[in-house]
Amino acid sequence: MKLLSVRYLRDQAQQSFNRFPWVMIAAILAVSFANYCVEFASSSTNLFPFINGMLVAALGISLFFGIIIFAEKKKLSKKQKKVLEFIGLAILVGIYYTLPDGRSSQNTALPYYRFAIFCLCSHLLVSFMPYSKSKQTLDFWNYNKTLFIRTTIGLLFSLIIFVGIILALMAIHLLFEIEFEDEIFLQIFIFIIGIFNTWFFISGIPEDFKEIELENTFPRGLRIFSQFILLPLLTLYLLILYGYCIKIIINWNWPEGIVSYLIISVSSLGILALLLLYPYRNDKDEAWISTFSRFYYYLLLPLVLVLFLAIGIRISEYGITINRYLIVLLGIWLTFTCFYFILGFQNIKIIPSSLTLLLLLASFGPWGIFSVSENSQFNRLKSILSESNSLKDQKLRQEILWKTNRLPELEALENQNLNLSLDSTQKEEVKSIIRYLSEHHGLDKIDPWFSQDLHQIMLAIKNDPKGNRSIDQSRLYLETMGLDLSNKPYQKDYIIRAKLDRHSTQVSGYDYLSQFHLNQQDSITIYAGGKQFDLSFTKNRKGVRIQNGQDQVKLSIASLIEENQVLSASEEDTNISPNHLMIKSQDERYKLELHHIRYTRKQDKEVEINSLSGILLINQKERK
Repeated sequence: MKLLSVRYLRDQAQQSFNRFPWVMIAAILAVSFANYCVEFASSSTNLFPFINGMLVAALGISLFFGIIIFAEKKKLSKKQKKVLEFIGLAILVGIYYTLPDGRSSQNTALPYYRFAIFCLCSHLLVSFMPYSKSKQTLDFWNYNKTLFIRTTIGLLFSLIIFVGIILALMAIHLLFEIEFEDEIFLQIFIFIIGIFNTWFFISGIPEDFKEIELENTFPRGLRIFSQFILLPLLTLYLLILYGYCIKIIINWNWPEGIVSYLIISVSSLGILALLLLYPYRNDKDEAWISTFSRFYYYLLLPLVLVLFLAIGIRISEYGITINRYLIVLLGIWLTFTCFYFILGFQNIKIIPSSLTLLLLLASFGPWGIFSVSENSQFNRLKSILSESNSLKDQKLRQEILWKTNRLPELEALENQNLNLSLDSTQKEEVKSIIRYLSEHHGLDKIDPWFSQDLHQIMLAIKNDPKGNRSIDQSRLYLETMGLDLSNKPYQKDYIIRAKLDRHSTQVSGYDYLSQFHLNQQDSITIYAGGKQFDLSFTKNRKGVRIQNGQDQVKLSIASLIEENQVLSASEEDTNISPNHLMIKSQDERYKLELHHIRYTRKQDKEVEINSLSGILLINQKERK
């Protein structure tokens, strides 16, 4: 019997793979790329190609599943099916090349916002495309019920398997003292959720759609979940939101922006509950479901009005951003959905199809999310600078000029004093807008305001291994405008470099050697001999902290800098013999050989280290 069961599982797995080959190939690729990113996160210089490959392959799971289901439901020929699969593959390749490669000076959020929209649309298309022209709404509901139940059970089984494997590994560790690297737990999770969960999901999708469509029994657990969990939660949230609306009317205090997110969440929860209860709307024993379904959308309309008031206030004060545009878009969709059902229409396919259409229309063009939000924030920035007379004839009247011959070091020309006519509120607004533009859209539109090519300066800093990683695009532009993020006067960075020509590192007495690059906002984890060593700056940024479990060692870099300044007789002379850039812990378990030190002198002449690179040597002998 066990043999037959194993054979049955094997045959089902093979059958599922043969039916959905591209789905499984996409899942395997996504898991492979994800595990590569986990394995080489600390050592790879550019993970963007692998991250992009992982995301695009993950999108391929839903895209190819939808294509195959659509082809089967419409009974397309093998040739037509192959054409659709080829189109899907071409779409994925095209999306891959729209994602950033990590080599540009621009920040990378915008392409991933667009990718997230495509990913959501892909899942929504799976939910309604096979039944886009069908007049049988209950067939559509049964199909999505199958997807919902299969997804829920698959996630539950995946969680149980993951917990079981983790407990087994912990038992091996405790009983046999075998060490496992932390990454293995995440890699196991990725494998289970990516391959097992996907395979389990597709194996439960019937090939005969009539088997789904003729289903006339509805899961009791689904009804209980909707009726006794979702609906009570929905009622509670509706009462809270209506109480908040009454408070607004009494105090005449306009709502805060966060209420928009609450209204969207509650509205979505209610629509989900009504969708799950859809087959019971005509049940005579459950007449309240039909009544609630009719009146829910009436109850939703006042909350949608509050949503528009709340987001309208935010937009009038701070302009349009991607998030605010999406809230307005969802508000329009909720308004349409409410009136659609209030007017007596009952086709529930309109819910995913209308949302998909709106999202796709908003993902491109001058009317789209990204163009409108960028133009709104750009015009706000331009208005603030023009009103303060800081911007005239599309040029900044003042800016800090950088020494291009010192790149990747960011060093300003001497004797530059900026007297900006911005008050403190305007300065904070300018900082906020530039940060937003940098993170979401890039700063190409304001490049013409500057007399120097900041794009090339940023590339020189970013692409040079010795560049200061703490200087991102927004910080460069703000400092060039005289608006340092720290609200401090510009402070010059100093560099100490080791002369590495024909230099060899002495490793005798040490067990492990590892290169590192440490920035002020980072910490680095190094694994040696099954143990974890965390490197970070001390709080005052005068030294380095090395931590292994409860054991912690601090090494002073500031004293090393002062000693080398005496040796060189000038802080400008940055070329130092590597022998003078070595420091050991008192017990000689750790040795740092520094190759590059970037630091700043504060007004009190104290040293603050910004970045370090070099070699860490570790001796794992027992401490005496």
